[in-house]
Amino acid sequence: MTTERTRNRTRTTPRTGLPPIVPLALIVGVSPFATDMYIPALPAIARDLATTPSAVQLSLTAFLVAFAVGQLLAGPVSDGVGRRPMLLLGTAVFAVASVGCALAPDVVTLVVARVFQGLAGAAGAVAGRAMVSDVTDGPRTAKVFGTLAAINAIGPVVAPLAGGAVLTVASWRVMFVVLALLGAVFFVLVVAGFHETLPAERRGGVGLAANWARIRELTAIGRFRAYVLTGVLSTIGFFAYIATSSFVFQTQYGFSEGLYTLVFATNASMMIVTTLVFRRVVGRFSEDALLAFGLAVGTLGALGVLTSAVLGLGPVPVWCSLAVVTAAWGFVLPAAMTRTQHVGAAHPGTAAALQGGLTFGLGGLGTPLAGALGGTALAMGSVMATLMAAAVVVQLVATRRAGVGARA
Repeated sequence: MTTERTRNRTRTTPRTGLPPIVPLALIVGVSPFATDMYIPALPAIARDLATTPSAVQLSLTAFLVAFAVGQLLAGPVSDGVGRRPMLLLGTAVFAVASVGCALAPDVVTLVVARVFQGLAGAAGAVAGRAMVSDVTDGPRTAKVFGTLAAINAIGPVVAPLAGGAVLTVASWRVMFVVLALLGAVFFVLVVAGFHETLPAERRGGVGLAANWARIRELTAIGRFRAYVLTGVLSTIGFFAYIATSSFVFQTQYGFSEGLYTLVFATNASMMIVTTLVFRRVVGRFSEDALLAFGLAVGTLGALGVLTSAVLGLGPVPVWCSLAVVTAAWGFVLPAAMTRTQHVGAAHPGTAAALQGGLTFGLGGLGTPLAGALGGTALAMGSVMATLMAAAVVVQLVATRRAGVGARA
């Protein structure tokens, strides 16, 4: 069926196609790289800045919350002014903020610089995802998001390995120098190779009233709210792993920074495999079914972490269970993005902002939550299992209601 949005796009402008997919994926995926690269260094940063682990974890939380708020601000604006200006602004500020992180003399300065880094990364990420919805439809959209997820999944593998390598020869500050260089490269790539995908005639109004109207229109859709809630719940659980695992393996189980980097990288590599599987099966199974499957498998993995911690089975079962969780995320991430963008197709930038902003913002609560409960494998497993199980319930109930409504 041809939608009104599709007819308008075809009548007013030809399909311009996506910008180069690899640079687009790198810009969209800057958040995982900016977080995962310095996770192995969290204990070292705490020692160097003479502060507590929880204070250093706040720099991670600050980035995630800023990344969330930045998406909520940049997404509706991109529906009004276009995607390319947001990409240019985001990549430039990201580079400058990364320099600020590298030069931070104390944890307060580090946290403030991470806030600006998160806001800047959000502008590029949300505009990049909206570009996909601007120029693709149907199964093609799901496959592109699967491709983005597959490329992005390389970040959690490469980033901690790069961070661990840096720690063997230099200080943690060099990690942020690397991020600054990446931001500068992204800016040059946008200038040289990214065209605007949102024609002027398809842009909405600019200003708070226009932005708020787009947000209200999408949040009035029940299925849209359900997808966002599912993403929030599952992401809180997943971020509990991201923020706490370094302390679990290095402090509780006595792993070295290098060995923990191996743990994190091998777990993340599972996501690369499953995102590639997602691309192959997305046309054979519905995106809702793949999302529910990923959430269910992730919940089983989280329960494995919790059970291993309760029984005191040691680090290997915890490691293996976390690998199951990250593998499941290879289905959850692209399926959730695709469904949210589909339901919110009237305003792609706003849809990407709400999905990404609320998911990362509220999901960021998982970073201090597990730490506040003790920062142990038991605390991490408890948070992960509880929240991911709740996400499964929301997804199944919403899907059933949607099916009943369709038959009515």
